[in-house]
Amino acid sequence: MGRGPPRPGGPWARVLLAASVLGSCLQPAPAQSTRPPGTIVLSPPSPAVGGGVSLAPRDPPQNLLTCAWYRSATADEPGRILTYYPSEPSAPNIGPAHTGRETGGPGCALHIAGVTLSDTGNYSLLMEAPGNRVLAAVLLRVWEMLPRPTVTPNQTLVPENRTFSLTCNSSPSADTRLWLRDGEPLGPSRRLVLSPDNRTLTVLNVTRGDAGAYQCEVGNAVSSKRSEPSPVTVTYGPDSARIDPPGPILLPLGSPLTLTCVADSVPAPSYRWALNGTDTGQTGSSFTLTLTTSAQQGTYECQAHNSGTNLTAWASVAVRVPGPDPPPPDANLGLSAGAIVGIVIGSLAGVALAGVAAYFLYSRCQIEPPQAKAAPVLVYENLPPTACAGGAAPPRSPPDPGPTYETLQPRQPDVYEELK
Repeated sequence: MGRGPPRPGGPWARVLLAASVLGSCLQPAPAQSTRPPGTIVLSPPSPAVGGGVSLAPRDPPQNLLTCAWYRSATADEPGRILTYYPSEPSAPNIGPAHTGRETGGPGCALHIAGVTLSDTGNYSLLMEAPGNRVLAAVLLRVWEMLPRPTVTPNQTLVPENRTFSLTCNSSPSADTRLWLRDGEPLGPSRRLVLSPDNRTLTVLNVTRGDAGAYQCEVGNAVSSKRSEPSPVTVTYGPDSARIDPPGPILLPLGSPLTLTCVADSVPAPSYRWALNGTDTGQTGSSFTLTLTTSAQQGTYECQAHNSGTNLTAWASVAVRVPGPDPPPPDANLGLSAGAIVGIVIGSLAGVALAGVAAYFLYSRCQIEPPQAKAAPVLVYENLPPTACAGGAAPPRSPPDPGPTYETLQPRQPDVYEELK
């Protein structure tokens, strides 16, 4: 007699149920499809230190079962931050890489609060849905708010035609650097040399136009800052000098006189004034006085000296007082008291000597020379008769009876020789 069909709920039902369950377990699992890595969106795109950031997948799969975030480019357990069910994001499974600042959110999002520079790196998200498994990755870069950079040296005094360099000191997170002079950007040129990272600016063969206030500007994705101006002064001159007003200057006594020395020089030169080659002791670019005596006329000279370049320039102007032409200002007419006394004594001595000589000659003419031992030859000259000291001869005196012979001396027509 055959058996009837098994009754519902009997032993056969239980066997069939068990076989069904066992068969389902023995069936091969459906193949897991791995789509190309998805896109993760950062909000904000450039998070700054101290702020927060959210990482969320774009177009996540439907019916998500789990979301697992990793602090690495791969889904390795040591880098797992947390795993959670989108339906219950407040109850995550914390991983080894969790810092206490990470939380899950709807749509498989990850929120990080108070980000630091150390949070910069690769992040990955493993999303699982029925019959679907997606791995997405993203690079997170945290930016700092840049401090104000500085420039060294912060003040420069450079001689003309020399070379100087400036260095921009900034945070390593600055990814752009720009140099400016007086607010205008500078680019590399034949004389302006920039280092590969733009950190150092070198100026060759400095000219006067290179003077100014230099700044460096640094920036990143979240901030941009400029340094304080760093002045660069180019020293030069003076190449020449002049005096205003130009000469010659003619002023009457009692007039004020103001002279100004002009010299192009950096730094500003020092000045000294001289009159007729003698230092007046006055300094400054202006020289002022009132003409009270003719001794104040002459050649005024200014000397402009630059201690930075050690260069000196001179200028001069002639000042005259109306009236008789004075002696040349450079003539050495001044005599000392000793020289004057010497001249007086010499003059008196000369007069005394002249008097003695005159007296000597007069005395010699008055004394008759003594008679010679031999009778001298009498010589007579043909001169008109003159009165003698003894008076005229008495009238009617007889002539001298002795014979007298006279001969005319040769070559002397007015001298006769008496022969007896």
